[in-house]
Amino acid sequence: MGYEPWKGVHRGGMGRKEIEDLLISFLVLALLFSNFDPYAIPYSIIAVLTAFIFHELAHRQVARHYGYRAYYKRWDTGILLALLMGIATRLLTGTTWIFAALGAVQVYAPYAVDSREAFGRIALAGPLTNIAVGAAALVALRAVAPFTSIWWVVKTTATVNLWLAFFNLLPFPPLDGSKVVRWNAGAWAVAIGVSYLLFRLL
Repeated sequence: MGYEPWKGVHRGGMGRKEIEDLLISFLVLALLFSNFDPYAIPYSIIAVLTAFIFHELAHRQVARHYGYRAYYKRWDTGILLALLMGIATRLLTGTTWIFAALGAVQVYAPYAVDSREAFGRIALAGPLTNIAVGAAALVALRAVAPFTSIWWVVKTTATVNLWLAFFNLLPFPPLDGSKVVRWNAGAWAVAIGVSYLLFRLL
């Protein structure tokens, strides 16, 4: 998750390789969040679609707003670690522990700028998207009948989005939180505090 400043060159638009990287990362995360339960996969797919895809596209869009070139690139080592950790913890504890660093939006700045604010805002865009979707799902959760199929979809969507927001806002490189703190510690504190409080409401 998140994004990384990048020194290479990439043309505009979404190419086949970027779509492939997004799809592979998306499917792995959906499997992990389903706890390897076939019956939970449909709920997981919807939740991860809103959480992961929207998160990465938010990074990408804000980066391009600043005039940077940006695209998503999967991290194969992270995918392997996530699958191994998920399978091992599922077998040992019955619950899947999720390592969510499966890739990142690579950002290329084509000109010399003081980029701390821009990179901070790019980093914050992903978790803020998760917080917004998670908050909307929490509100919707109160409007649907408990323990129905729709209720489980909405609850899973809220859980995944708010968990990913909090996880990505942890202030450790290469997570988004480290870049947000470097730009604006106050904005970081508010964002991680809101994501934690909303997650606690679940």
